Amino acid sequence: MKDSTIMISNSLDFLLAPKSIAIVGASPKKDSNGLAMVEMCKIDGYSGSVFLINPNYDKINGEKCYAKLEDLNTRPDHVIIGVASRYVEDIFDQCVKVGARAVTIFAACYLENDLRPQLIDRILSKANKHDIEICGPNCMGFYNPQAKLRVASFPSSKKLSHGGIAWIAQSGSAFGALSRNDGRLGFSLCVSTGMELKTTASDYMRWALQQKSTRVIGLFIEAIRDPANFISALEEAKIKKIPVVILKVGKTEKSAKMALSHTGALVGNHLVYQGVFNKFGVIEVNDMDEMAATLALLDLNKVISKGDLVTVHDSGGERELIVDLCEELDINFAEISAKTKKMIDTQLEPGLVAENPIDIFGTNNNYIERYAKIIEYMANDSNTAICLFMANPNDNYWYANGYAEAIKIASQKTKKVVALVSNISLVDEEKIALDLSGVDVPLIRGAKNALLASKHYISWAKFINSTKKVKKENTNDKDKIDFWNAKLTQSVQLTEFEGLSLFKDFGISTSKCLLINSLDDLSGAADELSFPLVLKTAENINHKSDVKGVKLNLTSLDLVESAYRDLSNRLGKKAVLMEMAGGSVEICVGAIVDPAFGPVIVLSAGGTLIELFDDNVSSLAPIHESNVEVLLKKLKIYKLLDGFRGGDPINIENLCQQISRISEVVFYLRDSLSEVDINPLICSKDKIIAVDCLVVSRKSLENM
Repeated sequence: MKDSTIMISNSLDFLLAPKSIAIVGASPKKDSNGLAMVEMCKIDGYSGSVFLINPNYDKINGEKCYAKLEDLNTRPDHVIIGVASRYVEDIFDQCVKVGARAVTIFAACYLENDLRPQLIDRILSKANKHDIEICGPNCMGFYNPQAKLRVASFPSSKKLSHGGIAWIAQSGSAFGALSRNDGRLGFSLCVSTGMELKTTASDYMRWALQQKSTRVIGLFIEAIRDPANFISALEEAKIKKIPVVILKVGKTEKSAKMALSHTGALVGNHLVYQGVFNKFGVIEVNDMDEMAATLALLDLNKVISKGDLVTVHDSGGERELIVDLCEELDINFAEISAKTKKMIDTQLEPGLVAENPIDIFGTNNNYIERYAKIIEYMANDSNTAICLFMANPNDNYWYANGYAEAIKIASQKTKKVVALVSNISLVDEEKIALDLSGVDVPLIRGAKNALLASKHYISWAKFINSTKKVKKENTNDKDKIDFWNAKLTQSVQLTEFEGLSLFKDFGISTSKCLLINSLDDLSGAADELSFPLVLKTAENINHKSDVKGVKLNLTSLDLVESAYRDLSNRLGKKAVLMEMAGGSVEICVGAIVDPAFGPVIVLSAGGTLIELFDDNVSSLAPIHESNVEVLLKKLKIYKLLDGFRGGDPINIENLCQQISRISEVVFYLRDSLSEVDINPLICSKDKIIAVDCLVVSRKSLENM
């Protein structure tokens, strides 16, 4: 069996790096799409054969023009279909006849009063049958600097810098926003995917990952059409340590409107995507400026080092601004060593302090040499991951040109990332930016953009240096997995007692408990358990606290019996009696099994606070315990886990082990599960105990 990655690469070569192209709809008319297709194809010096197709012309700009594809005496690898939707099918049929292996379709391919199956379905059927790759329909084409080729129906500037960014966008405007601007970003590939009728964003990712020039992949996505292929691409990127940066739009769509659990109610479309992103170290950004800044930092021929941020300033006031912003954005400054401070002191003028962040402006005396050494020393400190020089550069200001020169000098003496940052976005510094890009120093506009990009860079460095594989399924678990899979197929959801028994069976610490069906059961049950006790209704009620179905801190048999009488009279005779677990923090460990991406673990504040606080984080299951801690640190309640305001810190190592094990169990049972809530998981200095559990089977989906 052939390697699927090789198959993707070979297949997409015909699309993205063809040796010959036919342009259907070529035209000599000024300001026309037909002329733009011809000119863009050749603007970068494409050396392959280009055939012009249009029955209305014998020649276009002095080059022979053919009436139809069949008139060619050779087979073109790639056909650009630049005609209206009503003509697309006929042209596609011609592509099949001449043996073309790839097409780009700019038209939307929707027809008024269309037949059944519709045009797009007819084209897809033919493409699958004849193994033809398709860029589009309804796309803006692509740029491949390696092949010196641009397939596009709109003109763009000659400025297309070569670099390591593979930019893949499901939005045509987003495609153009980065690829058609001032040239400070360097690309290995730019693709407007359009409708992705056959060839998807995941396919383009996998092709880009095979190119030696690719250092980072940027994605603008609305939805992923082939989840399994997308996961394969992310796995490959993780193995190759190529960062993937994603701007996901459409975050508010809900995918679990009828969920039975707390977790299911919280998990929308976007939290599932975040679970995928966290699993593979994907960097998620929130707008195009943040995307551009992050890509700029990751597309550098530099060593990606663990550590934190250092910033260098020529203004005390603006340094304070950055300190405030870093506090707001939760960005740590690196603790530079005493040795580094001593070296910096030799370059500072009187009154300035060697620290991070640092203000280095004194006088203009020999400032280029002094600045260069300070930047070099700061960047090379062992605790530094990235060094930002933050100022207000301007092409027409001698001082700015001077410190830009200092940055260039320093960058040659460190393997760490060094960047110049403009504190504001509205500046005239293109000459400085392009000059610095020649020595692998990006110039980023906007302090917040640069700080967010730096945070992403630091997180990525920590991820690739700490991620570990989850151990393979334990053969001792097989009988348990088979038992509980069978159990889950028999009912919509397990009782709380059954749910706790499930996880206890796999080594999760649970509160000792017994089933109660009558008053007569209580005395014997109380003898087996230690006070204080908790009594909870075991009737089919998901949110017990909402109906006063939980009785806490029962310290005697009389109190237990009184509590039971109340519950049985109001809610029913079934109850669970359990030992009360003490702890300082409650968290919820939930899961849903997404139909596209599989089991997603969600960590959040626990108990009754789960729906009050917007504080959750997700990841695909299973999760290694070292990665669990990374996730926990993203929660606001992590401060409580770490011992807030003198409180006892809980056993983080034990907690991570328990959550990792829960994620494994959910993964094992993914084919029979729908939702899980372990809420709360009570955490203390000595113990981590699950005291409530809701397990919903996949059978529940049959009733929706």
